[in-house]
Amino acid sequence: MHCIKLLGDKLSARNFQSQVNEIHARVAVLNKFMELGQPHTQVIT
Repeated sequence: MHCIKLLGDKLSARNFQSQVNEIHARVAVLNKFMELGQPHTQVIT
C-alpha cells in the first residue's frame, strides 16, 4: 500500500485523455510492483 501512496491520490492532468493516460501509467507501475513481489516457483520431481 505504501507504493500506491507514493504515486499520489489525485490526478495532475486537466483534460480527460491525459487523465486516462496517467491512470494507465499508474496501473502499469503497480502491475510491475506486483510482478516483482510474486515468488517464482519451480516443480521438482
